Amino acid sequence: MTNDTSLTPEQRDRLLQSYRTLSDLRGACRVPAVQAALRGALAELRVALDGQAVDLDDYYRPGPAEPAGTAHTPSGPAA
Repeated sequence: MTNDTSLTPEQRDRLLQSYRTLSDLRGACRVPAVQAALRGALAELRVALDGQAVDLDDYYRPGPAEPAGTAHTPSGPAA
């Protein structure tokens, strides 16, 4: 979806910082429900930033490995 409005540089920087903060929290948190919520939030943020042509390759870090037997669909781009 294209949008006629664009992010300001400050908004872009704040969203990228939020992405890094959420990624760090996901890596540190061991509560499954919180990890799931963070995966969803990060996926939504990636979609929104991609829609604004913000390249997240430099910011994307896969989260920690899931415990054996825990299935989920990867939410990030292929590395």
